Amino acid sequence: MCFATQEAKAQDRPIVQVSGLIMNADSTQSIPGVHIFNPASGRGDISDYKGWFSRAFLAGDSLVVSAIGFKNLRLIVPDDVGDHWTVIFSMEEEITQLDDVEVNPFPTEELFKEAILAMNLTNDQENIINNFSPEVIQELIRTTPLTASPSSNYRYMLNQQYDNLRYGAGPRSNPLLNPFAWGQFIKSLKKKKKR
Repeated sequence: MCFATQEAKAQDRPIVQVSGLIMNADSTQSIPGVHIFNPASGRGDISDYKGWFSRAFLAGDSLVVSAIGFKNLRLIVPDDVGDHWTVIFSMEEEITQLDDVEVNPFPTEELFKEAILAMNLTNDQENIINNFSPEVIQELIRTTPLTASPSSNYRYMLNQQYDNLRYGAGPRSNPLLNPFAWGQFIKSLKKKKKR
């Protein structure tokens, strides 16, 4: 019976299309990605990249407008505005002061070296250091193919990006109809015959 009375109360309230622009309080700059949320119904919206939003709520709904770096706004949808309410929300910045962090606690380089040398390593850390002895690294360099170098991986990535840009706007060309591809193929065949 309690649910029926709540539904009846909700149906008695008119629907209001709330549209608005969310601005920074101390400037004329809009704020994108702001959450406009009704905690009672669990529904809401997010402002677009220009700071604009539009969503239907019931008159009397309590809304929370929140964004990272700004103070939350709480407001109630008025019931005397008709079926459409356009508003500009101005949000105040919320400045959070963090504690100071000491980046370098060592006054000299010598004290830093002493602290590093006196540091005790865990078994996992010692295993990692021992597994990467100079002999192991030299063996990896000797057996790793040249195609696995960072420069070739970078070149491959650039070629993939180029192909995506080239073929993204239209159909791919058929290499069988390309005379230059046929010329390269015939040259490679002649080179193989000479060997």
